[in-house]
Amino acid sequence: METRFRSAAPSARIGRRRLFFVTLGALLVVLVNMASGGKLSAAARDIVAPVWGVGATIGNGIAQSGFFTSRSALEAQVAALQEELLQGQLQVAAFQVLQQENASLSQLTHLAQTSPGLAAPVTSSVISSPYGTFTVGAGRADGVAEGSLVLMQGGFVIGKVTQVQEHQSLVEQLFAPGVQTGVSIDGAQTVATGQGGEAQALLPRGVAVSQNDPVLAPGFGNRPVGIVQHVDSNPANAQAGISIALPVSFASLQYVYVTP
Repeated sequence: METRFRSAAPSARIGRRRLFFVTLGALLVVLVNMASGGKLSAAARDIVAPVWGVGATIGNGIAQSGFFTSRSALEAQVAALQEELLQGQLQVAAFQVLQQENASLSQLTHLAQTSPGLAAPVTSSVISSPYGTFTVGAGRADGVAEGSLVLMQGGFVIGKVTQVQEHQSLVEQLFAPGVQTGVSIDGAQTVATGQGGEAQALLPRGVAVSQNDPVLAPGFGNRPVGIVQHVDSNPANAQAGISIALPVSFASLQYVYVTP
């Protein structure tokens, strides 16, 4: 305890000594200024005034140059250009959508020349339904009835209408899981069983079948329902397994053709 007091006492004395000298210096400055008739304070003002004036001149110069105003205007122009670019991109995207729709409708035009019916937009996903169904924007008011065939470009049958409302119809895909369709491949008759997006069929080993051969459905007026995608060439099997698919992805369908 005694050691602590001894070490603290010199520190206190040093602090008081510093305060004394600072106070003494301030008093000397005041006395000198009074003795000189205020010349010391005037000299200090003479030194500070030019510095302050220079600072004020620089500030006025920056303000008059319009630097910050020009920066704000430039930022506004950049924002306007970005908005114009965005609008242009949206217009291009909309134009591309119209082009795709026109292409889809153009591919269905020749079907109208050979079969009575109407083009209808696909109004739900043709690949997301677990039941192998989708809807089209045409119904009873448009002459659609249950059992109507639904075709895609090329005349390929992709499904049948199973439910009809006033302005909308439900379509069951031909290749929905478990759906069976009588087909003909290179003159040989067999049954295609839907697997969801594609179908499987069996043919005798001796039937000459090649990839991309058309698969026809006699029950649908011998219309095509797909093409041969793959042939199982294992000679150990008595029958050849045939994979059947559409030539165009279901996901790309925007319009279909509905015909009795």
